[in-house]
Amino acid sequence: MNDEPRIYVACLASYNAGILHGEWITLDGSADIGKEIKTMLEASPVDDAEEHAVHDHEFCGNLSEYAGMDSLNNIAEAYRLTESNTIDWELFCEFCGHLGKDLNPEEISAYEDCYAGSSNDLVSWCHDLLEESGQLESIPENLRFYFDYEAYARDIEINDVFTIDHNGEIHVFWHR
Repeated sequence: MNDEPRIYVACLASYNAGILHGEWITLDGSADIGKEIKTMLEASPVDDAEEHAVHDHEFCGNLSEYAGMDSLNNIAEAYRLTESNTIDWELFCEFCGHLGKDLNPEEISAYEDCYAGSSNDLVSWCHDLLEESGQLESIPENLRFYFDYEAYARDIEINDVFTIDHNGEIHVFWHR
């Protein structure tokens, strides 16, 4: 799979005539998607081809076969912005999928607001959170060994955060 989001756009007139005619288009913000679709339709072996459909895509998340230009342009813009903000595109896609949101530029600020870091597991992340925030300092040092990080991790995941397992790490996000 490519790192950049791509869609396979097919000519419906060709498809209905039993001919596979289409093109992979990269949604990286560098090209005019509408123009590329128009060029593909003009090259169709079927006369007067006017309609297209997205028959495949290479990025996580769902995409309607009949996604409109606004949706496709939003995906391209979100990808471009994640690249410029050094946000992991695949993790961003998983974040949007977890929330049931479409990939669009507005979700980048939600991602940034909710992202709480990564770790090998949630228990380690919770330990680091409590250490860095100074919350453990209120517990006498000789009693800190009795603190149940696993129970705390379970409770915080139920009430406050969700995790996404990505590239061998868990990424933690605060609920909104």
